[in-house]
Amino acid sequence: MSNMQYKSVTYAGDVQILKRPPFEGVPITLDFSEVTAKDTATGLKVVKAGTPIGSNGKAANTSSAIGILLFDVLEDRPQGTILKKAYLNTAVAESHSGISYDDAVKAALPMVVFE
Repeated sequence: MSNMQYKSVTYAGDVQILKRPPFEGVPITLDFSEVTAKDTATGLKVVKAGTPIGSNGKAANTSSAIGILLFDVLEDRPQGTILKKAYLNTAVAESHSGISYDDAVKAALPMVVFE
């Protein structure tokens, strides 16, 4: 007989950082080594939707950003989607992520429209 574990967690829902369709995203594995933010529901480390991400999978509010994280990602499942082409609701994305986009990020992501 196996001993399977089950845990139920209730989330308030995903934040919508897109202004409108269409969008194009690619998968990425995030690096949580420098993350300090915690999800209130689970206590796990979290990288929030709207965070600019570099090619190393870390938050990058610089010209090294390769995309914007589409949804919140928890450390127990570090795979996420970064937006390469999108119409971004800048106010919502910045508010949710807690990051004000640097001009270098906007220049590094010419296919992301910051509205």
